[in-house]
Amino acid sequence: MGVFGRGRRKLRYKGTKFFWWVGADGDDCDKIYLNIVSEDKSVILSYKVGDGSFVVISKGRRFQGHKSSGKREVYGIPFKEPLMIVTPRDVERIVEWAVDGRGAVPKGAKPHLK
Repeated sequence: MGVFGRGRRKLRYKGTKFFWWVGADGDDCDKIYLNIVSEDKSVILSYKVGDGSFVVISKGRRFQGHKSSGKREVYGIPFKEPLMIVTPRDVERIVEWAVDGRGAVPKGAKPHLK
C-alpha cells in the first residue's frame, strides 16, 4: 500500500517519489516535525524542526543504501546549522543524504576504540 499523498508536497529523487509535510507529532508533546516518506515506504524520516536539532529519525527499511531494522534509529545530520524553517531544498538535501550518503553515525553509539 502506498503513501497517502493528498495535501503533501512531492519530491522525485533518482526515479523515486517522496512525499513530505511539516506537522505536529502527537507522540512528542505536539512538537513540529518534518516527515519524509518514499512512495514504497522503504525510507521513512522525521526531523524535529525549530528545536536546534542535529538528528534525523529513520523508521524505514532502508537508510544510506543499506537495509535497516525498520525500527526507530537516530542519526546525526551533517548540516552546519539546524533547520529552523523547511524549504524544498532542505528536504532534497536530507533525502539525498539518507539515500546516497555514507557514514552516518547512530546517535548514542559508542565509538570503536583501538
